[in-house]
Amino acid sequence: MPEISLSGIIVRSAPVHKEDIMHSNQEDKTRMPFIDSVKTAAAIGLLMQHSTALYCQENNFLSLAPCGYNFNAEHSTEARGLMMDRALDFIKELTDTLNVAYRLLVESPESKRDMVIQTLDPVKTDLIELQLRGLEGAIKNIYKECPEEKRHLLKRPLLVTAQARASAAKLNHLILQMTKAVGVFASDIDIHALRALAKHGTNVFESGSFH
Repeated sequence: MPEISLSGIIVRSAPVHKEDIMHSNQEDKTRMPFIDSVKTAAAIGLLMQHSTALYCQENNFLSLAPCGYNFNAEHSTEARGLMMDRALDFIKELTDTLNVAYRLLVESPESKRDMVIQTLDPVKTDLIELQLRGLEGAIKNIYKECPEEKRHLLKRPLLVTAQARASAAKLNHLILQMTKAVGVFASDIDIHALRALAKHGTNVFESGSFH
């Protein structure tokens, strides 16, 4: 067991094996991620507040800004930028989490899909998608009305939000596909004739003779 000396104190560290690291990484890839809806709502609210305040500042009616964003010494430009960066970093992490959840749901065996979907909580994922759509729409509207020289301030929030919304929508669509009952309708269509028609279409396409 290797020893490390720290200011005269001998610390014995247990050896780390490559197999243990690989096993840990494999577990991380198969563990269902936790989607924090509370932190998501807080980050979305902060981004909405920041974007709206920017719009109100440019149009000289700060007092009407929703959420009462206060531009004072306490909330300096640097502090606001730091909060904005943290909120965007969280939304980017949310996108990664949603993508992992999508992959795990796709790869889950049919016998465990109900459990995986229950763990994800479709009500929560639907709410997150709705919140992200609202934020994306608001930023788009502000971007359109914002002066050209200020639009660069909104490009990153818009892109990050759009990517997260797309991931949430993709996950919710997959959940819907797996949970919605398939409709079955009676039909008197001649299945053999339908197959013949499909085969004829395939032959025409392969031959390249469309006339």
